[in-house]
Amino acid sequence: MFTQSFNLGLQTKQTRLNMITLPPNSMSDPLETELKALQEELTEFSGQLLDLTRELLKERVTEFPIFIAHQVDVFLGKVIVDMKEYEVLFSLSVSTVEEFVETGLIQKEKLSGFREAFGNPVNNMCVFWIHGDNARYILFPFAGRNTDKGL
Repeated sequence: MFTQSFNLGLQTKQTRLNMITLPPNSMSDPLETELKALQEELTEFSGQLLDLTRELLKERVTEFPIFIAHQVDVFLGKVIVDMKEYEVLFSLSVSTVEEFVETGLIQKEKLSGFREAFGNPVNNMCVFWIHGDNARYILFPFAGRNTDKGL
């Protein structure tokens, strides 16, 4: 199991300042509403997540960090943003592609395809989004950062 600890330098929030504003027709799809909320939180933490990604790559912890967005306790990775502590909708954990292979969430024979789809980990974060009884991988660009200049 991935056990390295990290300090993201985040401040806890006293209140949730931004309410999620969605077009009226999207409110009918709860999955779309959750995805929009996740996107907003990933954008909010994008700078810190990119810094962590660069640190993991520089220290050769992994070639492909995977962030896990969840609202329940998970057995993977290390929690870096606790939803209760930061008063956000999702907790975020960080893991590695190696841990995902070890646990069978990524099959060894599909690893090269995963790496190809993932692309450069300093341009896009890979998020394993757990929602209800389902989970899916999402590639999400790091917001507003000069990402392709290397580590």
